[in-house]
Amino acid sequence: MFSLVSNQLSDSKMTTMNEILTAAKALPSEERARLIEALWDGISPADWVPPDSQWIAEANRRSDAYDSGETSGAPWGEVRERARRQAGLDG
Repeated sequence: MFSLVSNQLSDSKMTTMNEILTAAKALPSEERARLIEALWDGISPADWVPPDSQWIAEANRRSDAYDSGETSGAPWGEVRERARRQAGLDG
């Protein structure tokens, strides 16, 4: 699944975060997405870094805009399709 990363990780010279990141970036997009999921799934919620005050302020601003009718939401399928298209993952 993560053949390039696995092969390079087995090389004892590869020890730094930058080397691991370089190897991960060389993976095809689909494998990078699976790697991100695997890494995220391995992090305990107790170890999650809490969002900073700017992130919380922006989330609150967006929530208030939605609640007041200033903005609207979109179904997940539309959001996902748009994001994949913008990322160049769907033609």
